[in-house]
Amino acid sequence: MRFSSGTRGRAVIGVAALVLLAGVLGGIAGALLRPGGSTASGPAAGAPCDVPGVAARVLPSLVTITVQGLGGAGTGSGSVLDRDGNLLTNDHVIAAAAGNGVITVDFARGQARVPARIVGRDPATDLAVIRVAPDAAQLTPIAVGESAALVVGQPVVAAGSPLGLTGTITSGTVSALNRYIDVGQGAAPATLVNAVQTDAAINPGNSGGPLTDCAGRQIGVSSAGAKTPGSEGGGSIGLNFAIPMDFARSVADQLIRTGRATHPGIGVLAVTVTAEMATATGLVRGALVQQVVPALGAAQAGIRAGDVITSVGGTPVNSVDQMLVAIRARNPGETVQLTYVRNGAQQSTNVAVSGT
Repeated sequence: MRFSSGTRGRAVIGVAALVLLAGVLGGIAGALLRPGGSTASGPAAGAPCDVPGVAARVLPSLVTITVQGLGGAGTGSGSVLDRDGNLLTNDHVIAAAAGNGVITVDFARGQARVPARIVGRDPATDLAVIRVAPDAAQLTPIAVGESAALVVGQPVVAAGSPLGLTGTITSGTVSALNRYIDVGQGAAPATLVNAVQTDAAINPGNSGGPLTDCAGRQIGVSSAGAKTPGSEGGGSIGLNFAIPMDFARSVADQLIRTGRATHPGIGVLAVTVTAEMATATGLVRGALVQQVVPALGAAQAGIRAGDVITSVGGTPVNSVDQMLVAIRARNPGETVQLTYVRNGAQQSTNVAVSGT
């Protein structure tokens, strides 16, 4: 998205700062990259990708979103979810229009300046759904793929409106999976959980646009990308991130049904036991519980402050990020086994996952 106002990035990782894919005139919205998952730098796996064929399938479902409101003005991207007029995008694309703002949509292969309204927002995951009248445009829903089936090295295609250049198609590979990306602004927390990392060229204005497989099925929502410090107007450096479509679709379905979304949690506040902290304190690596929220799953299961969570559902965790990824892979109402260490002794318990 391209904004007329913004804030400078607040984190630098090595030589790159991670930013929301929002081009701005006054600065850029910052984010913090927390590593996880495996990486690949080689060529794409499998057969070559028919990018022109993908473009032909995806462009009828691609939209450019223009926003004007008290919070600023700008453009972003999105995709058509259904014939009822629901469009999927990032929350930061349409946030400026919350309240009395104006949103219009240009279809890459159709009508322009179609009025839209906000159906629901989920700032915590940077997802939103907007809607146009079903008879206001020719609606071609995008095919939806399974992000859970992605493998590192497979080819992918990104579509959107970088720097306002509508209907732009780029291609690359899945560079890594299961990244945890903090894209919160100030006091407003927001995270991309299990994010897909790709080297497909994604630039400001691609926010909210589809990342697809070579069959033209959407497997992600392009959301954040790395920039070298001081290059706020520069292009992609091949380090970009998308919200996995399995998760995005579940949030979108909730927003369409109720206007809001809930997320799985167990009711703990924790900090990461780093290698340095483990050496200094004798604690094991994991997520050190600092606070347990009364009446939620962890409290009911007997988890206490001072426990170090080391495994969730059989998945080892060495950090709070990995714990959150493992928990958010569950659904509210499920029960998950937690392994933790208390006073040097390993224990396990079943914890109810709640929606928050």
